[in-house]
Amino acid sequence: MMGERRCPTCGALASAEAEWCGQCFAPLDRVGARPEAEAEAEAEGEGAAGPSSVATAGPRAIPGTAGGAIEVEGGTLAWTCPTCETRNPIEANECSVCGTPFGRLLAEPQTAPEIEPQTAAVWSMLWPGLGHWKLGRRTDAVARIVIFGWAFGALLVVLVSRFGKGGLGPTFPLFVLFLGASLMIYVVSALDAYRLATGDTPVMSSRALLWTSAGLVFLSVLIATFVTLPAARR
Repeated sequence: MMGERRCPTCGALASAEAEWCGQCFAPLDRVGARPEAEAEAEAEGEGAAGPSSVATAGPRAIPGTAGGAIEVEGGTLAWTCPTCETRNPIEANECSVCGTPFGRLLAEPQTAPEIEPQTAAVWSMLWPGLGHWKLGRRTDAVARIVIFGWAFGALLVVLVSRFGKGGLGPTFPLFVLFLGASLMIYVVSALDAYRLATGDTPVMSSRALLWTSAGLVFLSVLIATFVTLPAARR
């Protein structure tokens, strides 16, 4: 038993150097002799009912080294994705929404490159996503580059297809959709790059970006199917 100790929450054995329990994920920074103040509080009836009350206490979260967290709530374990913040069961090996592996929680944090906020915003104005790339946010950068390229490319296709035909005609709803999407991604990406460079939270998170892209595809298909194509056949 030398060099080992028991978790005060579930009673499982843990090494002396462990920072959290491998069974219930409770932090072990206070494992060992209980503080005198806590013992006195229990003696006076102020300290609740001992270790069992810890297990049934409110939800607790253990932050991951690269974002996200492992959560314990009501005796159930789950982990929060560091990329899209989706809550997944502890048995899941990857995120159910974005596919980020569970191991990303324990990956060594990478130091983000230092860049001036104005410089990050300028890079993003050249093409949405470049500012995030310069900041080391590669996943967000690729997502914004691809989504803006698709929206802006579709906008150009609509314009070229109607060139010399006397206006946009039945493609006008698609033109408005792709123009609005392109402008939104362009402006928000530049703003987010600036905010991230200053250490602030972005306006559009990874999860919001994911759902925005899915909604854009869905709306474009609906408009093309029920508005543009029927009008073009008349």
